[in-house]
Amino acid sequence: MNTGHAPIPRHLVWGDIGHARFPVCIGPGEISRIGDLWTERAVGDAALVVFDGAVAAHAQVVEDHLRAAGVRVVPVAVPPGEPSKSLAQVESICRVAARHGIRRTDAVVAVGGGVIGDLAGFVAASYQRGIALVHVPTTLLAMVDSAIGGKTGVDLPEAKNYVGAIWQPAFVVMDTDVLGSLPARELSCGFAEVVKYGLLDSFELFARVEAWPAPLPGDPEALVNLIRDCVAHKLDVVSQDEREQGLRASLNLGHTVGHGIEAAAGYGRYHHGEAISLGLLAALRVAHELHGAAIEWRARTAVVLERHGLPTRLAADVSTDEILAAMGRDKKASATSFNMVLIQEPGAVLLRQDPPREAVVAAIEELR
Repeated sequence: MNTGHAPIPRHLVWGDIGHARFPVCIGPGEISRIGDLWTERAVGDAALVVFDGAVAAHAQVVEDHLRAAGVRVVPVAVPPGEPSKSLAQVESICRVAARHGIRRTDAVVAVGGGVIGDLAGFVAASYQRGIALVHVPTTLLAMVDSAIGGKTGVDLPEAKNYVGAIWQPAFVVMDTDVLGSLPARELSCGFAEVVKYGLLDSFELFARVEAWPAPLPGDPEALVNLIRDCVAHKLDVVSQDEREQGLRASLNLGHTVGHGIEAAAGYGRYHHGEAISLGLLAALRVAHELHGAAIEWRARTAVVLERHGLPTRLAADVSTDEILAAMGRDKKASATSFNMVLIQEPGAVLLRQDPPREAVVAAIEELR
């Protein structure tokens, strides 16, 4: 039916990372193009499609379009949630792939949020020493962050993401139509990463993020543009530092304290984006105390986070000592340093800071 409205433009952003060059396709209805993209990119004859029950309908659409393009499809459903990011689940998926004759010339397709992207990506990096990977992220968080940059991995009982690999995709499909069906909490969690990019990128992007109206996801065309700019920022950073030896560490703004809160509270109590929301505020407080960053950035950021349903207060029963202990176990920490990322102002990043313990404690306590 002709509604009289112009179609929303789709965007193509290219990732040039190491030896990999791949397209990231962003816009409404992009899933319907996956068969054409598969053929254009000559990905392979068979697809191991990994998904969880929460996105079964989207996975079915992906499978249908791949089959229509002549691709043999092997679907693999896994239980939803962080517990699926395990070595046991990797073995289970790889054994399905082996039983169904998935070869080195074939590909893994990750359909879902960050858990599925990390898990299926590690399967792709590991199976037969590495096969092609296609990301079809279905959450805002996965679109702007976890599906971009090549990080894959699973958890150990001791810590998150301790076993993994850097593995770039053959292409990425971001269908913004799927975001309309996400629960409000999932959208809010993704927006925490969007706020992070606003702080990292520039005054201009932060102003757009700051003005973003509730409820999420917002105007469809503006949303495509916002996702594109977050993706472009991350691809630019990762293209300069794929293995996090320097600049890529900036993408961890808010994550040092955030990961500590996730662990100390017991994984699941705070979703990732909710913990990052708190971590951003802690980082902005530390930046003010140590580097004189204007405290207005913390105050303005808190307003944005609250507007979109993200926490700005930490539960009283989450132990500061346990948060600090978890921060010390984080992969990015050294033997003597938390390696926090701070900002002076939007776009002015201070990498690998080692704040005094008392400054971090004060920032955490302020969250209460």
